[in-house]
Amino acid sequence: MPIKYLIQTFIIQLYKINRPFAIVKMTGKKLNAIIPVMEKMILIAGKDYPDGRELSSAAELHGYDCLITTNSRAQNVQTDDGSKVAVWNRSSPLSCRSLVLSAMNITGRIDEAVLVFDEPYYAPSFGTPNAQETNRAFDELILGYQYLTSELLLRFSQKKLAGLESNPGKLVFLYKSNVTDAQTILNPSSKNASNTPSKSLVAAAGAAFKAFAENMAATLALSDDVIPVLVEADPNNETARKDSALMGWLCTYLAQIDSLKKDLSPKQKVSWVKAGAKSPGGFSLFK
Repeated sequence: MPIKYLIQTFIIQLYKINRPFAIVKMTGKKLNAIIPVMEKMILIAGKDYPDGRELSSAAELHGYDCLITTNSRAQNVQTDDGSKVAVWNRSSPLSCRSLVLSAMNITGRIDEAVLVFDEPYYAPSFGTPNAQETNRAFDELILGYQYLTSELLLRFSQKKLAGLESNPGKLVFLYKSNVTDAQTILNPSSKNASNTPSKSLVAAAGAAFKAFAENMAATLALSDDVIPVLVEADPNNETARKDSALMGWLCTYLAQIDSLKKDLSPKQKVSWVKAGAKSPGGFSLFK
């Protein structure tokens, strides 16, 4: 675990802090600033629990109330890390609506939602195309994200219109890319021994997710209801090697957006941010 997250855990335990906070900047081993963070509700969808446990645990560590998706048939339960899980049937628009309502029932609102497309995670689960596999990939890797996005935008808009929320929500599209079968042939050195290369269905779905995300961000660029945030990580991205570090960085990045004196520009909203990159404010969150 990176030193910054070890320090954050140590601070929580040493000083018995029960108010969420984010470390804003470190120089070497010197802690320069801590920003208190109001407790928020975050929905994490796409890397289902328990595989996505590091994501939800990191969000809880950063002070969020967290709901993460699962594809099991178990009843909604609270996990041992404090987060909650809810079943997400990706092929069902009704299930997407139920998922959003489940998140809202926890605190009465959704402040932020993270839609995770982890291509290395999906790659082993989808093989050679046939009618059944193609239909499953379309439902689970494309339609589900689009259904859920529609429901989230509806809820963000309703709360804004009702005057229940003064700050816009944040919709994060988190894309972890993977080496494809074609790339391993064109460039054999690109093959990663720890990851299964993406075959046609997953590679196509990843491209669809990225195109959907950036064009949805363009649609929302001037919106007062929601701030789109596009994050990508390639297989060599150090921050994304562990989900706990990735989510820790993202939580701090989102907190920094809240503290900006000037709103993000439309160009910033439709630009992909590399995981671990500097904040929109122009300085490095961690060094």
